[in-house]
Amino acid sequence: MVHRFARFEIDANTREIRAAGHVLTLQPRVFELLLYLAVHRDRVVPKDELLDRVWPGVIVTDASLQRAISLARSALAEVGAPGAIRTFARQGYRLGDGPAVQAETGGARSAAIKAAYAAYNRGEWGRAMAAFRKVDDIEGLSAEDLQRWAHAAQCAGRPHEAAEPLERAVAAFSARGDRRRAGWVAILLGQLHFEWREPVLAKGWHHRAKRLLENEPPCRERGYLDLLGARIALMQNEIEATLQLAENARSAGEKFGDPDLESLGLVHVGEARLYLGDVRAGMAALDEAGASVTASGLSPWAGGLVYCGVIYGCMTRSDWHRAGQWTDQFTRWCEGKGVAGYPGLCRLHRTEVLTVRGDLRAAEKECRVTIATLAKQAPWAEGDAWVALGDILLAKGEYAGARKAYLRATELGWEARFGLAHVHFAEGNVTAAAKLLGRTLTDNAWSCRSKRGQALAWHAIITAHAGRLDDARAALLTLERESELVSTLALEALVERARGEVAVAEGRRSEAVAHLRGSLRLWQKLQTPVAAAQLRCRLADLLDEEGDAEAAALERAAAFTALDQAGAHALIRSCKNLSRMRALRRRGARSRSVLAG
Repeated sequence: MVHRFARFEIDANTREIRAAGHVLTLQPRVFELLLYLAVHRDRVVPKDELLDRVWPGVIVTDASLQRAISLARSALAEVGAPGAIRTFARQGYRLGDGPAVQAETGGARSAAIKAAYAAYNRGEWGRAMAAFRKVDDIEGLSAEDLQRWAHAAQCAGRPHEAAEPLERAVAAFSARGDRRRAGWVAILLGQLHFEWREPVLAKGWHHRAKRLLENEPPCRERGYLDLLGARIALMQNEIEATLQLAENARSAGEKFGDPDLESLGLVHVGEARLYLGDVRAGMAALDEAGASVTASGLSPWAGGLVYCGVIYGCMTRSDWHRAGQWTDQFTRWCEGKGVAGYPGLCRLHRTEVLTVRGDLRAAEKECRVTIATLAKQAPWAEGDAWVALGDILLAKGEYAGARKAYLRATELGWEARFGLAHVHFAEGNVTAAAKLLGRTLTDNAWSCRSKRGQALAWHAIITAHAGRLDDARAALLTLERESELVSTLALEALVERARGEVAVAEGRRSEAVAHLRGSLRLWQKLQTPVAAAQLRCRLADLLDEEGDAEAAALERAAAFTALDQAGAHALIRSCKNLSRMRALRRRGARSRSVLAG
């Protein structure tokens, strides 16, 4: 029951591996695997056979076998036999320790690992992945090389292929007692699962990393543990915890000279500050994080996450000028780095900027391609892309399509009630719009709180249309009291329109026209042709009611020209139909007045 090799022996009775006075105790499955290979050392043992014999009656994947092989190789390396388990590609494994096996394995591995390192260092991520896989087929990879393989997969835009090597790396580092590095890789897995919208698995790896690092002194790894904790806390709407954990991460990054950690911590500090209403401090943190991507030479993984956080923060506040600048910077950075992992996000942010700038045809085309890309490369952001598509279709006046896009975003777990409220309002259902928008104002989730300024302005506009003047005035009063909520030109334009709509509802029509013209000037200053055209249509209807048909016609002509250039033909039809309906109502009202007289 003892199987002897040149450098070690496997004792089936004591379930030990012994070599030169050292005794290794292995996990039960790993020992069973080695023992089976030892018993059948005269042949290549197929993978399916190993799965059936080592895991009888249990359904497992090839990943479980890979982890067990990796742990077995790590154990054999400790007793001086690193190449004892040989992989035969698409066939199986064989255990041997003879000089011929070692020489053959060593020569092939040496050439393959050199090719892997060369491709990795040149940033040729696809080739690096193939080369690391070839090394793994020969005799397996070290924990460090498993990490390199996973990093190459992420940079190649194939993040799901990073999970298996990272899981094996956790097992390999743990097997050799390196808890700090095992904890670090567990954190990386938690980050990946968080981005894949798998919060349960993300939390599981966070707890695993926390246990691995619990007895470690202050270190960068503990900083990254806090960073992952901050992301999870933000998802759970625990904002105070988010802020504290993000500050811890930022401080650890600064202390241990890790710019990735420091900048990512800053992003979450900024997000938490925005939620808490400290807009100035929140945007300062986000801007600093964005600047650090090039100034501090962040990694592709961290740089992409930083830019996305910064641009998303800008868009939620309607700070389109700032968002456009960061989007252009993000695009140049991706192209300069040759990063394939974030092109979908670059495209997503470009579509948002194109929408604001009025190029709706290009925006829709880009957005539909982006949705397909993100579904594969960054599924955690796919819902955001559906919201962006909804915004584009809403701007075009295609309300049914916009509703479908927002509903799809909701299915993916994204906040889309704001967009759906706009669809109701555009279709004339002001009661449903006001009700839905009112719910977002009472929701304390970060995705709602971050748009509080926009939501309050639109709530005032919509409730004024619904005749709920007390609600409209209360929303305006809140905006005046919380001045930081109106700290961009776009938000100022919305508030000015809200004042105009309240004035309309109160019968102060001349004052209303002045407010709407003031709002129009701000939209024109921002160079947002669609928003300006929509306001012109509203202003034209108001001028018609005031009896100034010539001025109304001028506003409509300018609006329809801009909407035609933007590709919003459905919106033109909608505006024309609405104007005709209002004209009929006015004529009907005059006729009733005449009859009553």
